[in-house]
Amino acid sequence: MTAKSSDAHTPPPPSDNSTALWHGLGLFGESYLLFSIGTLRPLWEALYPLCFSNEDADPATSCPHPYLTYNSLSYSVVLGVMLGMVIVGTLAGRIGRRNGSLLTASIMVAGAAALVLASLLLAGNFNDDNNNNEESGRPDVLFMVMSASLFIFGIGVGGEYPLSASLASERAMAAMKERRRLEEQQERDGNRSRTNASSSLAATELMSSRLLTTSMNDDGNNNGGVKGSSSNDHHSWQTTTSRSANMAQIEQYNITQQSQSSTNNDNTTKNTSSKKMTRGREVIVVFSMQGMGILANSLILTFLLMLTKSKGQQQNDYDDDNNNQQQQGDDDYNNNSYTNQYHNQITLLYIWRIIYAIGLAILIYVLVSRIRHLNESEVWTQDRLRRDEEELERQQQRQQKQGGRLEEGDGNTAGFVPPSIFAQDKKMKEENQHQQQQLMQHEQQQQSESQLLFKHYGIRLFGTSITWLLWDIAFYGNKLFQSTFLLALTGENATLTQISGASAINAFVALLGYYAAALIVDKPTIGRLRLQQTGFVITGTLFLICGFLSEHLSSTTLVIIYLGSSFFGQCGPNCTTFLIPAEVFPTEMRTVCHGISASAGKLGALIASILFTFAKTDNALFLISGYTSFAAAMFTFLTIPDLTTLDLYEIDKQWRMILNGSEYEYDGAAVDPRHLSYLERRKRMNRGVVM
Repeated sequence: MTAKSSDAHTPPPPSDNSTALWHGLGLFGESYLLFSIGTLRPLWEALYPLCFSNEDADPATSCPHPYLTYNSLSYSVVLGVMLGMVIVGTLAGRIGRRNGSLLTASIMVAGAAALVLASLLLAGNFNDDNNNNEESGRPDVLFMVMSASLFIFGIGVGGEYPLSASLASERAMAAMKERRRLEEQQERDGNRSRTNASSSLAATELMSSRLLTTSMNDDGNNNGGVKGSSSNDHHSWQTTTSRSANMAQIEQYNITQQSQSSTNNDNTTKNTSSKKMTRGREVIVVFSMQGMGILANSLILTFLLMLTKSKGQQQNDYDDDNNNQQQQGDDDYNNNSYTNQYHNQITLLYIWRIIYAIGLAILIYVLVSRIRHLNESEVWTQDRLRRDEEELERQQQRQQKQGGRLEEGDGNTAGFVPPSIFAQDKKMKEENQHQQQQLMQHEQQQQSESQLLFKHYGIRLFGTSITWLLWDIAFYGNKLFQSTFLLALTGENATLTQISGASAINAFVALLGYYAAALIVDKPTIGRLRLQQTGFVITGTLFLICGFLSEHLSSTTLVIIYLGSSFFGQCGPNCTTFLIPAEVFPTEMRTVCHGISASAGKLGALIASILFTFAKTDNALFLISGYTSFAAAMFTFLTIPDLTTLDLYEIDKQWRMILNGSEYEYDGAAVDPRHLSYLERRKRMNRGVVM
């Protein structure tokens, strides 16, 4: 829900983690289902062994193209995600964040429903006999339908990336603006209180001075009287009482002043703490729901496998030769590196259906709750209104240059009266024609918004795209660890439960990386830039260690390196590549640029999954991942600005001036060298701008 303005007596809208988690439920649902492509693979291998065979295609079998049957799932969803990132990201800049979020949720629900129906109608019929080695149904048709469903689902997932990031960033912008407004109001109220207190102090001091003077006069009169008389004793008692009353008033005033001073100090402390930037934390907390979805998938699968475990039933679907075969695909499990000794086929089928049904239920809740509770982004709405007003002004100026006028009313071009109506003579007509020719030439010279975007923010867009692309290539090295990690942690012939449990451990460590990044990303001494560069360097170093020394490392060391790459991958580039595109572009183009950057990342994952299959050894793959990480760190330094402490409204202000043709007149905080990348600083210096 977006932050809404309120009056001076209303506290700012909450911008806490619970709100961010609700906004991240879409990422939770999509990651839960997407991650199941990997976690359910061992179950599919047990149900459809011919579809995961390395043997050549055989049209006579139920899986005539084994390699394409399963891998089509990964390729189709990646293509759908890339398409959704660009298309929905572009639409969200026009139709708004709320409508875009409803669109993505609807598409994801449709794709998830198709997956559930496929598991119910096309999975085939199995019995409780664990020794049944024959496949049921047509798995090639099943995986084809699932591929189409995942492509649709991926379009919704792709739109969720730019929308969730932009909404979180804009919600934090609105909340910060509201907090600053309240702080200014409190400061004005405090100044008035201090002025009133000063006036009260002066009045009290004057009264005290008069009372003390009166008391001293009374003492003088008393000393001049008859000693020991009853009247003097009575007067002395009155004087003592008056002094006590005066001292009590002064003491009470001092206590009041101390209390007000303490209250002012507390308010100052609160104001100082409220100025702390939380924009990066809120975006990453939303993004962390992706890691939460992955962890939930692993835990639920592990729980179901443990719950349905039935000892005494053995499944020997594979002979010793098949146990030595190696599977292909993204997850790099060894084919049949587990033994399905506790679950029959019908049980695995029900587990598969339950996993998908839970994912569908989550996404239905996301859609319904967004329909009922999601508000439009306040930042986007205000920016849209400003842009519409400025466009109307430019339209009026163009009409005036043509020599015409606008009728009173809505200001639309329908009310424009052409010059021919009120032209007086031939000379005026010629002048109008000359002005129109000049206007046409001027409009031809005018650049489109896309051209202006690439001209002024092209370096940033290239930087966010290339670093995300390189990161997805580099992080593919983490997947290369997976089979070694499982072997070291569970041993050979691991059960399905052990494999799922090991995946849950890795997902938990990765989730810790999300929250660690959220804790430190807003610290000015760290910021986005240093966090991303450091993460690239650490993960690249770990990959290079494996590339050069993997044959000499113990299993324990490999497990530590694997978990370390998972942690620092999240507490670093995986979070920052998601965060930075949501900050470095103006509101109007934010979802578009975020979608382009994210689609570049998915392209990197697709390139890695294809090219890495041609590498001869794992060591070479680790080296490629390591070198790619260091290349990404270099591009981060060259092209990415650090906007940790910048108010993003400044970027919107700069963009509006660019659209008005006065881009070089802007000299605000957005062009401060601290908020520019290295190449942007060099570009301004080459243009003669003093930095």
